[in-house]
Parts: sequence; structure tokens; C-alpha cells
Amino acid sequence: MQLEIGRHSDSMTAGPGINDNGSGTAANLALAVALTYLFQTINYSKYSYRIRFCWWGAEELGLLGSTYHITQAQNSTIAGERISDYLINLNFDMLRSPNYICVTALFRDWCIRQKLPWNYTPFNRLSDFAPFLTAGIAAGGLFSGADDYKMQAQRDRFDTSPGQGLGGTADASQHPYYHKACDTIRNINIITYEKMVQEAAFVIESLARQTDLKAWLYPAAAN
Repeated sequence: MQLEIGRHSDSMTAGPGINDNGSGTAANLALAVALTYLFQTINYSKYSYRIRFCWWGAEELGLLGSTYHITQAQNSTIAGERISDYLINLNFDMLRSPNYICVTALFRDWCIRQKLPWNYTPFNRLSDFAPFLTAGIAAGGLFSGADDYKMQAQRDRFDTSPGQGLGGTADASQHPYYHKACDTIRNINIITYEKMVQEAAFVIESLARQTDLKAWLYPAAAN
């Protein structure tokens, strides 16, 4: 049984896509390297579940990579490659939007513990978690915002925590460089990015340490 940790590696042709989705791609690498290191130490016990890091292609063209992956899994009879082996997909798409918003239970709980603001974001099937949900696989993720606007109340809450001057700009796009040529390394929020990678690591660890993750994720099916 496995956890799929995914994000797309392509960008729009208009720009380099450093936030969308170089941020998720780099976070995926960092998390994979960190886990590899931890598993080589004597005091870090191995997980009961397989952790699979994935980089999807052609998300911007219509979720082509992740959709193909799910189709292959639905037709596979190889242990570890079958759709029945998948427990959850975590999707990390755009983690360092300049005028950021933080999102969704384990993710929310981490933010509360760290005294950081957060918001729910709709699963609108515009990113690579959609094929997993369609196949009946639980999904969650992180997203720091795209072309939606940050409201004044959100800006005030974010200015209280993580701190004054870090609340962003009210009545402005969460990611003003979204799908543009200016989505470059100069237009990112480093503080947000660091917190979101830490948050992702916490959620992976929390899920992977569950005694019966399948029953935890799908309680109705276990009864």
C-alpha cells in the first residue's frame, strides 16, 4: 500500500513557471532527499507504507500525465502498481505565491500548532489530484494561491500571524504573476515556501505512521 506524493513539472509556455510549478517540483525533490537520508539513520524507523514521489507531465495541457498514470494503474495487475494499492494522493501545486494563502485536517492542524493562518481551498479538479479523486482515491494537498483575490479580512489575519508586514496585499491577486513571463525566482515568497515544505513533511510523516492508514482514510469501508 502506498502514498503518492505528486506535483506537475511543466509550466505554461508564457513563462518559466518558477512558482507554477517549480516550487512543487523542488519541494518534491527536497522531501524525497530528506526521507532518503532519514531512512539511512539507525534511529529512524521505516514506514509501513511505500512512499512514491511523482512528477506529472502536461498538467497545463489538461492533466495528461496524472490521468495517464491512473489509467495505467487501473489496468495493472502488478503489486504496487495497481489502483487498489493506492491509499492517498498528496498534491503540491504552487507553494510560494507572493500574496499567499495556506490550506486543508492534517494541514490545518499543523498551521494551528504553528500559530499560522490557513484557508480551505476548493478541490475544483484543475490540478493533478482530480484523476485520483475520480478513481476513488483520497486526496489532499497544499496550494498558496493563483488568480483569486486576497480579501481584506484574510490580509488582516495573515498580518497578525506570521507577523506584521507578512499579510500581503488586500484586494489583490494571490499570485499576480500566475501564468505570466514574470513567474520567476524574483517573485516568490520564501517564508511561505519554507513553511509549506515543513507542513508537507509533517503530513507525510503523520500519514505514514498510521497503524491502519486505510481504515483511517476510509472509515466507512472498514465498517
